[in-house]
Amino acid sequence: MRIKTLPVLVALAGTALQAHAMDDRLYIAPTVNYTFSDSDRQADDGWGGGLALGKPISPHLNMELGLTGSSLDFKNGGGSYDLWGLGVDAIYLLNRDASFTPYGVVGLGALYTDIPGKHDTGLMGNIGVGIMQRLTDNVSLRADARYRIDGNSTDAFGANHFGDAIVSVGLNIALGQKAQAAPTPEPVAEPAPEPAPAPAPQAAEPEPAPPALATPEAQQLDRAQSGDTVVILHGVNFAFDSARLLPNAVTVLDEAVTVLKRRKDVDVEVVGHTDSTGPKQYNQTLSERRAKSVYDYFVSKGIDADRLSTKGYGETRPAFSNKTREGRAKNRRVELVVK
Repeated sequence: MRIKTLPVLVALAGTALQAHAMDDRLYIAPTVNYTFSDSDRQADDGWGGGLALGKPISPHLNMELGLTGSSLDFKNGGGSYDLWGLGVDAIYLLNRDASFTPYGVVGLGALYTDIPGKHDTGLMGNIGVGIMQRLTDNVSLRADARYRIDGNSTDAFGANHFGDAIVSVGLNIALGQKAQAAPTPEPVAEPAPEPAPAPAPQAAEPEPAPPALATPEAQQLDRAQSGDTVVILHGVNFAFDSARLLPNAVTVLDEAVTVLKRRKDVDVEVVGHTDSTGPKQYNQTLSERRAKSVYDYFVSKGIDADRLSTKGYGETRPAFSNKTREGRAKNRRVELVVK
């Protein structure tokens, strides 16, 4: 069997697809924390926990309402600090779409302090840095270190404020189903006009020629024969460590849609690839997600899902050298196998 290879790189298109990529679901974040107490407290370090309710509000920013609690034993004598905090935190993520991303956090709230014979509520603030690692589409691991300023001293040990260091580890658990991009609505057919009187018989006019295809990739896809063609879409690439198509993909993808609507005699397998950056198993999953992005785009443009399938090869089939930045960018690609 003779294989024709037509290189085609497929990149994500524009604002609509980026909006589809952002996960804006509510989430809960249970955490375990350890407090390194201010020496002025005259208390031991201790364990605690927390629970937050969060919501992404922009491509980089999450807002969280969180409750924390901890108990710190006095170093001398009996008793302990019982600390309960309620506050609002702003979390800035460097790259929401990446599987691993650092973040910064700043927060403000109130801290309730209870020690033997005294209790009070006062202002607290915190600032810190952390990391987040995606485990599944619904769960991410998070860890951060913060410095908390406690203005609620209850005049304990003659201090008017405390500064504690807090390290926490926990999970982000998304609530509900991830939103999917809405398919393009079909145009509503207008009522047919009243038939006009039949004209005198005329010679049949030839059917108009199909519209010219602008890209060479679409032209070769239009000539492809079922069963022996792999088509690589040039000009369609993906962002680093992401299944988001780049904006320059629209022209190539839309012309591929035009061909597939005309060529109803062929089915297509969408095959995803990655560069060699990162673990092999993660790259395998990423290549499958990239193939699914192109699949979803075709379906949203009216291609029957029964004519499409997807497959990922990860980093195992590079078309260019992974030793250069340009080669790695070109290896983040999608191919169409004509069946």
